[in-house]
Amino acid sequence: MLQVEHIAKTFGERQVLEDVNLQVNQGDVVVILGPSGSGKTTFLRCLNHLEKADSGRLTLAGKTYDLAKLSKKDILEIRQKTAFVFQHYNLFANKTALENILEGLIVARKVPKEEALKRAESALEKVGLLAYKDYYPSQLSG
Repeated sequence: MLQVEHIAKTFGERQVLEDVNLQVNQGDVVVILGPSGSGKTTFLRCLNHLEKADSGRLTLAGKTYDLAKLSKKDILEIRQKTAFVFQHYNLFANKTALENILEGLIVARKVPKEEALKRAESALEKVGLLAYKDYYPSQLSG
């Protein structure tokens, strides 16, 4: 379960997030919908400390974090348990689909190579791209 309580964020004088709360149970699918500039991306960036929240709590996998006072260890723990797909994402053009996935698992998450390979191939299979694992981004569309 993921629970977010009382997140607030300001940029200068502008209050972007005020007392935002959310609970997501395992297996839930959630859409955060709103007009451009309403704080959707800022909210998500505050959850994994790409943006520092002014206040709020995050409970993830049974552990509660004060988002305004995260240690480097806390940030690492949160990032190891979450994923963030950027609106404008980039792939390594010189790496295959499989290698792009392995890069994040091995380098960022420190997953052993054999385990990372299993997980990467499983992820590709789930989205119907296992047959394209050796293709480069320029060879894939959409």
